[in-house]
Parts: sequence; structure tokens; C-alpha cells
Amino acid sequence: MSPQTPLAVLLSPRLSVVEAARRVGARSLVLAPDLSRPGIREAAVAADEALTVDWRDHPRLMMAIGHLANLPARAAVFGFTETAALIAARANEALRFPGNPHAAVAYLTDKAALRGKVNLLTGAPVRFEHCDRAAHLEAVAERVGFPCVAKPRTGAGGQDVHLLRDAADAARLAAELPPEPALIVEEFLDGPEYSVEAHSRAGVHTVLALTRKYSTCVTGCRTDGYDVPAELDPATTEEIHRLVDATLNTAGQRSGPSQTEVVLTSQGPRLIESHAHPGADCISDLLLMTTGTDLPALSIASALELPLPTPVPGHGYAGIRFLHLPPGLLTAVDGVAEARALPGVRAAEVTVPIGSHVPEATSRVAGHGYVTAVADSPQELEALLRKALDTLRPVVVPEPSADSPPEAAARPKEEEHTAA
Repeated sequence: MSPQTPLAVLLSPRLSVVEAARRVGARSLVLAPDLSRPGIREAAVAADEALTVDWRDHPRLMMAIGHLANLPARAAVFGFTETAALIAARANEALRFPGNPHAAVAYLTDKAALRGKVNLLTGAPVRFEHCDRAAHLEAVAERVGFPCVAKPRTGAGGQDVHLLRDAADAARLAAELPPEPALIVEEFLDGPEYSVEAHSRAGVHTVLALTRKYSTCVTGCRTDGYDVPAELDPATTEEIHRLVDATLNTAGQRSGPSQTEVVLTSQGPRLIESHAHPGADCISDLLLMTTGTDLPALSIASALELPLPTPVPGHGYAGIRFLHLPPGLLTAVDGVAEARALPGVRAAEVTVPIGSHVPEATSRVAGHGYVTAVADSPQELEALLRKALDTLRPVVVPEPSADSPPEAAARPKEEEHTAA
């Protein structure tokens, strides 16, 4: 590619993003604090150029790429995660590159500011309060009303989200928090969850898909899976579209991808939060499988004024389900090859290495494995995902606690768990 070819500067991308840049005719420059990390290493090798840069440090980032402002070709910085999107927007403004306004991305990261404005503009208010002192958490939660949710005002990826069912839950969480947390406490929205994948261009927001999210908040909020597209009636779909449009307009979103999370309550759709970046990688993958829309390719081509990729619709429905294992030591995994051989299954993985301790499932560890599949109907998809998940047969042996008698370790066969 020549120096006149538009350049996509990619902040710690995965390999598919580099490949998307190439497909739309852009050169790629990968920036990452550590180019040897798994995932980043493959992207760096595939890129036209790669540099080791801690792009989270704005002055260092400007020192590394400031000269690009003098290129004869168009260039822009792209970040497809919460932190990367914010930093990319700031860099683009500093270098006068195209991209989403930094203020818009920042607005979407401030859950309290967004909640307050959307409450005023949409007629779909959600009770909430700020909480800046752990000692005040119980009182704040009482005023909002139980059950309620406490989460960081500028958190990302569902990190540190807590369901508070009563005052005792609030008191326990307060005891674990730093003295001055920056929290938002809001009413718990009861109903099925959806995520809306969209792309904006010149302030016009196009909904690409509605995604059904499956989650559990019984013993701690966790994600169990996603389906694309969600099955909703036209009137409800239109209501959700209007809420998304109002939310993105409120934030000042002008360009690029977004994900808006909503709950369909008995009073209609209500906003959870919105982001100026795509949802989890698996959602982008499901979007590609069903609609043929390559979201990174669309975003890069749109910003760099390259021809937009033409979506090639694939299967009618696609979904993913996460595997959740009990605590202990993973000693064996059977059934992986069988699950992968099922017609329609695209992937089946157990991500915990055999012989390793099973980590706690958190927002950063969505599960301990997954199955992905495509089908012609929602019912077919659900049955296939369930069958594939049941075909996986990991064996987890409870690990003895520090105060267990020594002979407990010698009786693993009596306490094995086979997780489905």
C-alpha cells in the first residue's frame, strides 16, 4: 500500500480488526503497551506496522503518533473497548482526525450524567442517586428502594456491579468499599435484557441488530449468553429504537459504533447504559454470522471515507452460551469434539486449562467456556446450544480447604462434579 493509502491506528486490537482494516483498503498501525501478549501478538504480526506504546498515557501517545498529522493520506485512531474509545477520541481531536467527539464518548462513560439527562428527555425515568461515601450507601439504597443496583459511575464491562436486595446487602458492600467510592445507585429494572448494536454517521444512528442477553442475578450478576437477532414485536422494537436514538443524541454521539443496553420492563423499555464502542467481541461475531455486518470494517471505512463494506447476510439466528463451572480443580474435559461436530455449532471451548483451578466467574471472566451456534429459528438455536453445552463434560474436583484433614485430598473420586 502507498503512503497515500488511508491509515487506521488501532489501539490494542484483536486480529479480526486488523483484517477488517485491510478488507476496506486501509493501512494499519497497531499500538499496544505489550506487543507480545496473546491476541495482540497475532494482530501486530498481521498489521502493516506495530509499535510498543502505552497509549493510555496521552503525552506518550502524542509523541508516538503526532507526526501522522502531516501525512498526505487520511488517518484516524480507533479503539473498540471502553478505555480505548475514550483515548482514541481524545487523540483524534488533538490531531484533527475524523472521529466521534471526545465529549460524547466521555458523556457515555459517565452513567450518572447520562441517566439524569435521559430521564428528563425520554419520559422513561429510572430512580437513581449518586453515592460518594461508603458510609452513606445504606441510606442512599433505602431512598432509591430495594432491590437496587450499585455500580461505578464510570465503570466498564459490567465490572463491580452489585445487586442489593436489602439493607444487609448494602451494609456488607459498604464494608468492602473504599471510603469514597464514586457510585451510582439505581433501581433494579425487572425484565428481559437486550443490547442494541448501532452505527452512527454524521449524527444519524442506524440500528444494526437487537441482541437478547441472558443473565442471572441470583447469587451474583453474571452473563449466560446472547442471541442475535432478538425476537420482538414491531411496536416494542420501535420503542427501543426511539430510546436508543434519544440516548445517543443526548450524549452527542456523531460517528462510529455504539452499544446500548436496555431492559424491557412492564412499563416499556428502560435504559441500563450506553457505550461508544461495540459490545463484547462475541456480539460482533454473532452480528457478522447473521447480518453479515462487519462492525470494525464499517467503522474504519466510514471514518476514513473508504467504500463501505456490503453486508452479506448469513444464517437467520446465532447465539452463544457460556459454561459455568463450580469451584475446584479441572481434572478432565470430555465431549469437546462431539459438541463441535454437531451441525450448526461454530465453536465449543472450555477455556480453563486442565489441571488448573477454576477461577471465579466475574464480569471479566464471563464463563469458563462457551458454545456458539447458528440455526434457522430461535427454537432450533436454543435446542442446539443446550445440546452442545450438555455434550461438554468437564470434571471438577473440589480442592481441600486449608483446615481440611490431610486425608481429604486422598478421596477426590467421592467429590467429583461433572458440569454441564
